[in-house]
Amino acid sequence: MPEHSPAPTPHRAIYGFAFYMLFTVLFIIYVAWALLPFEFGLHSYLPDKYFAVFIPFLVLVFAWFFAFLIYPAINLSMTVNVDDIASVVDPKLALPKGTKFTSWSQLQKKNKTPKSKQEIPSPVNCNICRTQHQPVTRAPIAPLRFLDLQEVNTAYYN
Repeated sequence: MPEHSPAPTPHRAIYGFAFYMLFTVLFIIYVAWALLPFEFGLHSYLPDKYFAVFIPFLVLVFAWFFAFLIYPAINLSMTVNVDDIASVVDPKLALPKGTKFTSWSQLQKKNKTPKSKQEIPSPVNCNICRTQHQPVTRAPIAPLRFLDLQEVNTAYYN
């Protein structure tokens, strides 16, 4: 059985039903606390009805505060500075390993020598169909590298 599968399993169904029942009962108790009059008899054991409105309101205010102030502040604190090289290019992809960024000229494309013609492999005898087949050879996937803006513009607009 694969790990972390989203497929329904018996224990997930049991837990789901148990949580559904738990929160249904808690909601009924909350509504009863908020709407039943004090003369019902449990007023000495429960908090004031003011909290029936105040606690959900407090949760909503905290959710708004987190969504519109705290979460964007966390994202801004993790963003690199405007004058940092990492805001423009990933130096780990653009420079050889261990090289420290010193100037923009390091990011210019190096002249590449043209590839020599690869040898075409000879046909191979097939034991299944008793014929000869040309083996399929594919070029390996190019390693991850920095794409210069000039190279991207040339590919798209030239």
